Amino acid sequence: MEKFKEHIYDWLIELEEDKSANFLNDCEIEQIYIDTLFSMDSDVETYMYEVIVNVPLKIHRRLQEYKNETSAIESAISESGESNGMYIRDISWRPYLLNQHKKQSEKKAERITAILTQEYVNKQIRLMNNSIESNPHLALGISKELIETCSKHILNEKNIELNKDWDIVRLIKEANKQINLMPFEVENIDLAKSSIAKILSGFSNIVHGITELRNSYGTGHGHSPEFKTLDGIYIKLAVSASSELAIFYLSLIQMQNKNSSN
Repeated sequence: MEKFKEHIYDWLIELEEDKSANFLNDCEIEQIYIDTLFSMDSDVETYMYEVIVNVPLKIHRRLQEYKNETSAIESAISESGESNGMYIRDISWRPYLLNQHKKQSEKKAERITAILTQEYVNKQIRLMNNSIESNPHLALGISKELIETCSKHILNEKNIELNKDWDIVRLIKEANKQINLMPFEVENIDLAKSSIAKILSGFSNIVHGITELRNSYGTGHGHSPEFKTLDGIYIKLAVSASSELAIFYLSLIQMQNKNSSN
């Protein structure tokens, strides 16, 4: 289940909108970034999105019969977006063919390569930091997804076939095998490579911890109304770790691309 869809699902579960949450399981949600809004009297940024809810064709033809469910989903999208600094300009419902959707899912990995940009990483880091106190569930979910996106990007760039059974720790280990840690000449290069490899190995343990936190306290799982999340200092630790690793990967990729073009 995609991160945004997971968040909407959790929102509905906590509101005890079980029928709407079950209806959402058959749908796919697309977020389309439109613009960043700035307030004249504040430095807080708001991200404008349009949302498309894709519904299987046979259900879309009878969409009017699910008016209560669709209304609850639209409210959840708007409310959860507002709580995370997002303004949802429009929500539309569109039919899709199940076979066509399957083909699109198979090509998803190819699209990840285009995602990892400076703008994308900066936006995800801002969203994480803005959510630490207001929505720690979302902050943990984004921190895990950001690392996963970086790892898949590196593997796709090297034409390495992704194994659907790889967890996030295996993904990052495989990605680390593909990157050139020493693009420039340095003294005692073997020692430098060994030292940096140890740092990245430590990040594998950090990633494992983030994944466990995300599975227990992040988006992706329904929680009871009495559910208590972790204190913000622990969420901030996970956010800081994933941010630094993403920045490292992005900077290394940009440096190597620049070096190869000279």
